[in-house]
Amino acid sequence: MASLEERIARLEAESEIRKLKARYLNACDAKDVEAIRACFTPDADLDYRPVGKFGPDGLIEAFTRIAVESPIVDVHQIHNGEIEIVDADRATARWSLGFSTYDPRTGGFRLIGSFYYDEYVRTADGWRVSKSRHEPRTIVDGTIGEGGVTARSILG
Repeated sequence: MASLEERIARLEAESEIRKLKARYLNACDAKDVEAIRACFTPDADLDYRPVGKFGPDGLIEAFTRIAVESPIVDVHQIHNGEIEIVDADRATARWSLGFSTYDPRTGGFRLIGSFYYDEYVRTADGWRVSKSRHEPRTIVDGTIGEGGVTARSILG
């Protein structure tokens, strides 16, 4: 059995990783690109289907184009975090994401149910995402208009 200090360190690491993931998703919803960037290592490897594969700079560029420079409203809801502390400086996790976005200009919306598969490293500034893969399980696109709601599944 691990020592009390080791068990507490694992719990603290898990708590910090949960806070990091929440901070990232809240920053996305707030369109705060600097807070988003601060969640990643500078060399993070990100595979965010259907948006693309890139590092943090590419993520910020895509996010700015898609979200920041538009009136869309996003809601990211993360659930069911399964965090595995590999050692004092590395961890992995799987998360379930419920995502919705709405564009008031067109009445368009998108709903996504997906998993995130993340890798984390402890840095001098705390835990950061070093690798992340977004795996959509379902994507539904639709519109809300005078004629009601239309929607179609494009995945799943």
